[in-house]
Amino acid sequence: MRCSLFIMVLWSALAGLAQTNFDYFYMEAEKSRLAGDYSSAAELYQHCLDINPDAPEALYNLSLIQFYLRQDSLGTAMLRRATELDPGNPWYLETLASIYMNRRDVKQAVPVLEKMAAIQTRRSDVLSQLAHIYKSEGETQKAIDALERIELLEGKSGQLSVDKFALYMDLGEKEKAFQELQSLCDEFPHDMNYRVIMGRQYQQVGEMERAWDIFQTVKQKEPDNQSLKLALLGYYEEQGDTLSYNHLRDSLLYSLSTPSELRVAMMKDFIYRARNDASQVEPMKKAFDAVLAMPQQDAQLLSLKAAYQIYAKEGDDAVAETMQKILEVDPANEAAMSHLLQYYVEKNDIPAIEDLCRRGVNAFPEELAFHYYLGVSLYQQKKLTEAAEVFQQGLRTREEDASPQLVSDMFAILGDLCHQQNKTQQAFEAYDSALVYKDDNISCLNNYAYYLSLQGERLDQAEEMSYRTIKAEPKNKTYLDTYAWILFMKKNYTEARIYIDKVVDPEEPEDSILADPSLQGNVIEHAGDIYSQLGDVEQALRLWQMAVRKNDDTCTPVIGKKIKKKRYILTEQ
Repeated sequence: MRCSLFIMVLWSALAGLAQTNFDYFYMEAEKSRLAGDYSSAAELYQHCLDINPDAPEALYNLSLIQFYLRQDSLGTAMLRRATELDPGNPWYLETLASIYMNRRDVKQAVPVLEKMAAIQTRRSDVLSQLAHIYKSEGETQKAIDALERIELLEGKSGQLSVDKFALYMDLGEKEKAFQELQSLCDEFPHDMNYRVIMGRQYQQVGEMERAWDIFQTVKQKEPDNQSLKLALLGYYEEQGDTLSYNHLRDSLLYSLSTPSELRVAMMKDFIYRARNDASQVEPMKKAFDAVLAMPQQDAQLLSLKAAYQIYAKEGDDAVAETMQKILEVDPANEAAMSHLLQYYVEKNDIPAIEDLCRRGVNAFPEELAFHYYLGVSLYQQKKLTEAAEVFQQGLRTREEDASPQLVSDMFAILGDLCHQQNKTQQAFEAYDSALVYKDDNISCLNNYAYYLSLQGERLDQAEEMSYRTIKAEPKNKTYLDTYAWILFMKKNYTEARIYIDKVVDPEEPEDSILADPSLQGNVIEHAGDIYSQLGDVEQALRLWQMAVRKNDDTCTPVIGKKIKKKRYILTEQ
């Protein structure tokens, strides 16, 4: 007897010690999890399970870490075990249900949701989810039962009754379906919209007289009911009563009391009819003119008109005019701004681009396109400092998912701006950033390589970057000139001539070379420099003189000395 008592005391002590150890390690695991150290937390939760394999709290928290680590199968098994050990825990059940629903595993989700609904009897959101699943799975009566449980919790509502009506109709129980709508009308006798709903449903099943009687009853009580007027439009259309339809439609379209959403819906219907009946196009356009002549509550109708103009291919100018009107009503309409920006860019309308993008930058500071085109427009106007500031601001405020191409282009242009402002180091840093976002940004590679060669820095790297550009675009004269110039700077004159001849063909007549818009004076000067270093003074003089005749202010300040002394002179940096 004493031995048994001793064993019981010892066992109790050991159990208490185990629980103490479990509690300690569980708290340490919780601290690690809350600190974001999931690796340590996982180890500590596992140690808890080594002490007590049936601890649901440890299983649950470790399962969440497994999901985080994308060990979904293991996480699901642990979570399912936790719910088995603690079947009344709503948090465990809700997590398991969400896992199944995310996988679209309805078969597994339904029993869990049903258990949740049984435990938390006032969870109408769970019942609603079940009703949706039951309906989609063809278990119509179960869906009705779930909706009725919601109705007991929340009371009768229009949406619930309409949903139950549809389900009864699916079952072929027409009488019960209409009884449901009648009970809704009885519950809310002063809300005529529910009677309109019932009338429209009678219309749907072909009981036109009953529908008409209901509509007339509503009309007597609320002659200005908007839902009724829409229902009557459908009724007149189905009856083929064109005169009544047009009269009611026009009264709604041109009434100042008609809500904007309703007017837009009616104009959408008008457009749909016009698309299928050419005779309706002109009346539809006249209706647009009339409704747009009225005070506009918002830009919805103008946006609808613009969408129709694009569909009907009425021309870019007409669409742009409508987009301008949209901005007059809604100055921060991003869709209109974006469309107009594209329109102005295609027309190269620099003042319009600048004005629009200034508004865009203020309204949408995170949208890079407005910063980009504003900066470009300022660049083209030689406002270099302001352009650089715009690019820098845009790059600071950009969103994380901004287009890598656009980010790269902005850094590349910022590099060009810094170079023109004699900020060489900042220029190179900007180019480096551009290539981080898109390492094959060809124009950036070209400019970076060229400016490195002008500085006489990192010529091997410059050659490698420049070579990538001519591989990408082997006929681009700008890129060929850069590559030839880098070879020249590396004193590889013979190979430099091979590439510069592809840019400035020495066999071509002078007038043809001078008429080429892609050839600037400095490019022709480069060709002269290369020929000079190869000892062909006559050809060098001819090319230098042509470069001067180009008269585009791109030649070096010492080109006159080159011609006078008949030799290459290093350009002052």
